[in-house]
Amino acid sequence: MTLASGACKAEVKNELRTLKGPGVCTRLKFLLRLANHMRKEPVMPQGNFKRLLSRRDLLLRGGASALVLTGVSQSDWMAAFAQSITIAATPSETEGPYWVDEQLNRSDIRTDPSTGVVSAGFPLALGITVSRITGGTIVPLSGAYVDIWHCNASGLYSDESANNTVGQKYLRGYQVADAHGNVRFLTIYPGWYSGRTVHIHFRIRLYSGSSTSLNFTSQLFFDESVTTTIFGLSPYAQRPNRDTFNATDMIYASGGSGLMLRLAQDGTYGLSSFHVMLNA
Repeated sequence: MTLASGACKAEVKNELRTLKGPGVCTRLKFLLRLANHMRKEPVMPQGNFKRLLSRRDLLLRGGASALVLTGVSQSDWMAAFAQSITIAATPSETEGPYWVDEQLNRSDIRTDPSTGVVSAGFPLALGITVSRITGGTIVPLSGAYVDIWHCNASGLYSDESANNTVGQKYLRGYQVADAHGNVRFLTIYPGWYSGRTVHIHFRIRLYSGSSTSLNFTSQLFFDESVTTTIFGLSPYAQRPNRDTFNATDMIYASGGSGLMLRLAQDGTYGLSSFHVMLNA
C-alpha cells in the first residue's frame, strides 16, 4: 500500500521538466528517492547513496558543514512524506514530565520566541502524517493539532524549573494537519539526558468546540547508528558518554520498535518522517 497519489506523481514529472541550474543533481537524487518510495517493492538507490539500513530507509549521514539550514525544498518534503506502509495502530507512550502547553503555532521550533536565539544542533526536518484506521483502511485526520517537544543538544527542555529554563520556549510548537493529515516541523536532532535514549515527544489532539475529543501522546525514536554519527559532531560531541540507549530505555521497551523515525539527508539537513495511525 502506498501513500503517493496521482497528483504527487504529476508534481514529480513537472519537477523533472523544470529542473535547471547547479542544483539539478541534488534535486534529481531526491526525486529518484521519491520515485523509489512510490513503488510497492523497494528499489536500491544508485550513485553515491549508501545501502538502505533496513526497511526504515535510514540514510542519514552527517558532517560539520551540515549544521546550516538553507531551506527545505518542496520535493524534499514530498520525499519525506511518500512511503509504503503497513496498517497498524501506533503505540501510545507517556507524555513524560516536561510537557508544557505553550500553544505555539509554528513550523520552525528551533528558536526561543522571546529572544530569537536559534538552538544549536544538526538541523532536522520532521514530517508527521496523522491517519485514522477505519474498516481496515486509513483516512487522513485533517484538522488534528500535533504538538512536538524535545530537549536541546545539551539535554535540557525549555520552560522547566528543573532545567533552569523557565520562560524560554525553544523546541516546542504545534501545527494543524492539512487535508492529507500532514504537518511539517523544522527542528534539530535531539540531545540526550541521563536515563533516557534520544527521542521526540508528540501529542495529537482533536477538538469539538472547546472540548477535547482526542488526546493521544507518544514518542519517536532514532536509529542508534545515526545517533552515533550525529553525536560525533559539535555541539553534541561536547557531552560524550551517554548512559542510555534504545536497548536499555524503559519507554522504548514498551513499543519503541514501532515508533522509529524514517531518516534521510541531503548534506545540509536531515529529513525525517513518521506516520501515526490511530484507532480513534
